[in-house]
Parts: sequence; C-alpha cells; structure tokens
Amino acid sequence: KANREMSGKNYSIGLYYYFCYLISKVFRLRF
Repeated sequence: KANREMSGKNYSIGLYYYFCYLISKVFRLRF
C-alpha cells in the first residue's frame, strides 16, 4: 500500500507548512 504512505507523507508536509504559516502570522502581530 504505497498510496497510503504517500498521502500520509503529504499530510505531514501540509501540517508543517501550516504551522510555519501560523508562526509567521504570530510574529507579524507581535512585531
């Protein structure tokens, strides 16, 4: 089941970018 593994990888990458976006938003509000 390589397909399930791939979607899981994409999900974790999306989560990583989402957290980076949130952190940059917080920094913009603070400074």
